[in-house]
Amino acid sequence: MSAFEKREKAMEEMYFLDSEMAFKVQSRRDRLLAQWVVALVGATDFEAYVAEIIDVRMSAAGNEGVVAKILADVRSAGKVLGEKELRARMETLMADAAEAVVRRPDRSPTSQA
Repeated sequence: MSAFEKREKAMEEMYFLDSEMAFKVQSRRDRLLAQWVVALVGATDFEAYVAEIIDVRMSAAGNEGVVAKILADVRSAGKVLGEKELRARMETLMADAAEAVVRRPDRSPTSQA
């Protein structure tokens, strides 16, 4: 294997690890976000709501879809939540999730609440 091939392989591995870490952080953030929303609206099925949030994010809608879904769910529950407040909470939870994943990279984000 030439030096170029070794470098290319190392870059591919680094990209894979970065992608995997980003996925874990986003999944952890989604769980934390769902936990917050469920408490806010008084819902009872946390796991089902987490699945809905992840499904929306994994679809073409991405984070914008998550924002739209949560705002609609909160409004339908008769609660008030501004988009700016939601986005600020999402940023805070993303930082919390990144810290949690870095501290415990061996744990799956879906096994943590």
